[in-house]
Amino acid sequence: MDTREFLKGVEGFRRLADEHIDLLVPLAKVRQVDAGTMIDVQGDPAERFYILVQGRVVVVLATDFGVSRNSYIVTSLGPGEMFAWSGMVGNLKYTAGGEAMTDVTVLEFNVAELEKAFEADPELGYHFMRSVARTVSSRLRHMQLQFVKQAAIRESVE
Repeated sequence: MDTREFLKGVEGFRRLADEHIDLLVPLAKVRQVDAGTMIDVQGDPAERFYILVQGRVVVVLATDFGVSRNSYIVTSLGPGEMFAWSGMVGNLKYTAGGEAMTDVTVLEFNVAELEKAFEADPELGYHFMRSVARTVSSRLRHMQLQFVKQAAIRESVE
């Protein structure tokens, strides 16, 4: 796989200068994950960040309200999408998990290594984090729409 060309094609990275892509390439590790495997686990240290190259991943949120414990699929992701960004925004632990629904290929980044690269090149950090922010914003909007849809269904039944 040509990591450089893949990163240049990722929506959030299309605006990155070639020199910034070149800084990211050695930090990206290609990883194969079997279907049914948890890639990151809610509550574990948020030390890795991923971009999905091939396959499908679901984001899973586990709840524990004392009386009942459940897991919910929050969203499904396809190639080019980022996940496990908790550590990128300052969380010490993953706030959700990622499960491979099919055999997948991901680019895995170590959060500490990315942070060092951003300190060395603040412009890279700025553009990279804007991409992460767009991802977070998009997921928040998706969740808001799901919530409103469920509320509307509940209202129509009552």
